[in-house]
Amino acid sequence: MTYGTLDGTLPPTPTPPEHKAQEWDGSSDLGTGHGTYNNPDPFTPPAVPKKGGGGKGTSVDTPSMDVFASNIDLLLKPVQKASDALTPVTVASGAFYHANQIRTKVTGTNGDDGLKAQYIKVLNDLTNGLTDLREGVKTLAAKYKTVDDANGMKSKDLTDAMDGVTDDFNTMMSDNGGTGAVSTPGLSPTDGNGG
Repeated sequence: MTYGTLDGTLPPTPTPPEHKAQEWDGSSDLGTGHGTYNNPDPFTPPAVPKKGGGGKGTSVDTPSMDVFASNIDLLLKPVQKASDALTPVTVASGAFYHANQIRTKVTGTNGDDGLKAQYIKVLNDLTNGLTDLREGVKTLAAKYKTVDDANGMKSKDLTDAMDGVTDDFNTMMSDNGGTGAVSTPGLSPTDGNGG
């Protein structure tokens, strides 16, 4: 049969050549098509709304808080998708010294440790932090529905609404091998009177 003629048929996709094991030559070049990943369904982050004008000081805009909360909500699905994609990862590297080292580092001896478990833990921490942040912003937006309400907001209201968010992100940082934000005793975001 002739393909690509007037009948509109296309030739079948060629079968890739069979992989042949070969000794590593020490090169760091992976060659075309190896070591890269192209996401067929990329995540597009939500647009940040812009508001005209300018000014000094802090202002609270309830509709902006609602948009912020919904934007945070949009981030949760790709984080969960990344965590779900890591769950089935296994390493079948063979049964020799270096293969065992690779397997141990990536998935642990029994498949429940190593980089895989660490990144799943980090992604879960991120999910917790984003969820708490979204809920805190929603709480503030519900409490301060009008400009008059927002003018009465105290910094303590903000810290109460965000209670736990810093801990979530600090846990994420430490689970990833870093250190979280350092809080300095005696320095509080409030003046002691809730202002």
